[in-house]
Amino acid sequence: MKHLAVIVSAGKGRRMGTEQKKQFLCLKKIPVLSRTLMAFDRCEKIDAIILVVPKADRVYCRKKILAPLNISKPIHMAEGGEERQDSVFNGLQKVLSIIERTDNVIVLVHDGVRPFVDADLINDAINHADKYGAAVPCIGLTDTVKLRSDTGFIEKTLDREKLFCAQTPQAFKLNLLRDAFDYANQTRFKGTDDASLVEHLGHEVFITKGSRINIKITTPEDLVVAEQIIKTFDLK
Repeated sequence: MKHLAVIVSAGKGRRMGTEQKKQFLCLKKIPVLSRTLMAFDRCEKIDAIILVVPKADRVYCRKKILAPLNISKPIHMAEGGEERQDSVFNGLQKVLSIIERTDNVIVLVHDGVRPFVDADLINDAINHADKYGAAVPCIGLTDTVKLRSDTGFIEKTLDREKLFCAQTPQAFKLNLLRDAFDYANQTRFKGTDDASLVEHLGHEVFITKGSRINIKITTPEDLVVAEQIIKTFDLK
C-alpha cells in the first residue's frame, strides 16, 4: 500500500493580517509550512509528498522552504486553485499522474498551516482509512453549543457529545476520493473539507482521535498559542 500526503498551502491568509502569508511566517525561526513538511517527512509510512502552492509562490517555496530542509521523501508540486477544494483536486491530479495503479493508494490531505501534526495522528488516519475507506481526526467540544435562530436568539442547545471539530490529515483510499471529487463536480457541490465530499457521495467516514495541539494557524492569536505549544512541549 502506498501512502501519499497532499499538503495544501495555497491560502491567501487574509485573517492573519500580515503582508507575508501565514504558511511562511516563522515559529522559532522555522516557517510554519517547513514544520508541517518535516512532520510528514519523519513519518515512515509516508512514501511521497505533494505540495500544493499558488504558481506565484512556487519559486519562493523551492528556495526558502524546500532547499533548506533536505527532505528525504520525494516531493512533487501542484498548482493551487481558486478555492481549497480546487487546490486539493489539483493535488489529487498530481497523485494520479505519478502512480502506476490506483487500487493500492491512500491519500492524506493536510493543511499546510497545521504544523504540530505527529506520526501517531498520521498513522492512525492511515490505518483507519485502510479499514474503512475514509478517516478523519476529530476532537470533542468542551463548550456548550447553541443553535442560533434567524432572528439572533438561541433556538436550542445542542448535544455536544455528538459534535466534533474536524482536523487534518484526512485520509482516504484514492479511488474513493477521486469518485467523491468527480461526483462533487457533477453535482456542483462545495464542501468545507474533503470528508464532506465523501459524505456527499454517500460513503461513511470514520472518526479517529484528533489532538488539541494539532491547531490550524489562521489568526494572530493562533501564533501566540503556537509559540506556547513549542515552549510547553519542548519542540525545536
